[in-house]
Amino acid sequence: MPEARRRSISSASIVITGRSSSRPPWPEIYRQDGERRHGIDAAVAEYNRLLQAYPRLGYEVVILPKAPVEERADFLLGLLDNSPAE
Repeated sequence: MPEARRRSISSASIVITGRSSSRPPWPEIYRQDGERRHGIDAAVAEYNRLLQAYPRLGYEVVILPKAPVEERADFLLGLLDNSPAE
């Protein structure tokens, strides 16, 4: 797979034809910064809320594996390749 394509999707939270990919907050890599102003406890609570909300809205939630970025990118590309055309 081209590196540019992998890089462009490796950190994306995307909706794929009725699927929502979700990245759990991982304490080992979680850091607060200008974009993430809340702590890990708030991140976990929001993640759990979204895990319940998405299915009610008709989405299938697909949880990204806890793996290196390259493997997560490959996982997402596999989902894209196997998504039915609309």
